[in-house]
Amino acid sequence: MTSPDALPPDVLQGALLRGNEWAWTPSSFPDALKNAEAHGYACLGGQFQFRLTDGSTCEMYWISADSVDRRAGEAWTEYSHRSCAEVLAVFRRRISETDFAKEALAWALPINHQRDLVFVAYFVTEADLAEMAADRVR
Repeated sequence: MTSPDALPPDVLQGALLRGNEWAWTPSSFPDALKNAEAHGYACLGGQFQFRLTDGSTCEMYWISADSVDRRAGEAWTEYSHRSCAEVLAVFRRRISETDFAKEALAWALPINHQRDLVFVAYFVTEADLAEMAADRVR
């Protein structure tokens, strides 16, 4: 997969790096997604997290926004566009339907659900996706 430091600067606007994962604020993610698609990236999807100022991370794997796998014979530009559109649609639905304040209460930590909420997303190039497929075969 594309290394974290390889993403273009306009894709990284509003993003925070922790470990090897970039996470975007909910308000900055739609623009990052649009910019990633403009650079030819596809988006596999991602999940929401609370990233606390003390370095703690509360991962919410059950609140994700993923794209459907690339279809056989699907042109890369079509897949890039489709994957980004799918992720954006689910991302927006999760934002509108999820009570993140309630989710924050489930953790025994002082979470500010508005300040600490981020979306971790995974962007890939066509070469990245081919390498991932080859790794699965090995």
